[in-house]
Amino acid sequence: MTNIDLFTIYDFSENILLIEIKNIAEYPDSTEIYIALSEHLRKSSVWREVVTAEESIAITYNSIDISSSEAGNMIRNQIKRFRYFEGLDKKSILSVPVYYSEEFGLDLQDIASENSLTIDEISNLHSQDIYKVKMIGFTPGFAYLGDLPTELFTTRLSAPRVSLAPGSVGISGNRTGIYALGGPGGWKIIGRTPLDLFNKNKKNPFVILPGMEVRFEPITKQQYKKFNN
Repeated sequence: MTNIDLFTIYDFSENILLIEIKNIAEYPDSTEIYIALSEHLRKSSVWREVVTAEESIAITYNSIDISSSEAGNMIRNQIKRFRYFEGLDKKSILSVPVYYSEEFGLDLQDIASENSLTIDEISNLHSQDIYKVKMIGFTPGFAYLGDLPTELFTTRLSAPRVSLAPGSVGISGNRTGIYALGGPGGWKIIGRTPLDLFNKNKKNPFVILPGMEVRFEPITKQQYKKFNN
């Protein structure tokens, strides 16, 4: 199978094409493939924007200068030169310390009641696995990670909070997420990390990026207070 045979390209709107992996269930590393291909496509100055989602790539182009068929052919030519995992960083696991407590875990008690768990059980379940960053989402730096243990599956809040503290760690459905910069959000909050997830002085200011692997590490209140001292 050639590179081009792996992907489906189709019109999403008058100036956006979507790329999806055919038979995606056969590729457990699909997130890495999408990230690597996105980086490869961004090497061309033709595209206005290349957006990586969990199960697709969206390519925005100037429909006045380029037709849909021309854009599709240009993408196919780029894909022919694409090599799997080109441009990916060497894998490493980022350890994220989290203080799981009702002080910062605004919804811990509700989740415990809803799922018939203790707070310690929630902490243990949430920190037992290594998660993959599926995508960076709706607020700057917000990391979608998966998949949660089934025992922790929960619904979103019926009314989103107007403001959350930076480093808030939440869960919703089969995902867990980290609010790097805080802001509004409707996920149920189970704790907070003291890790500084944003540094404006770096070329890439966010610590957590798509494709990374993350492990949560429970810490005490004392450890939380001392973390940045």
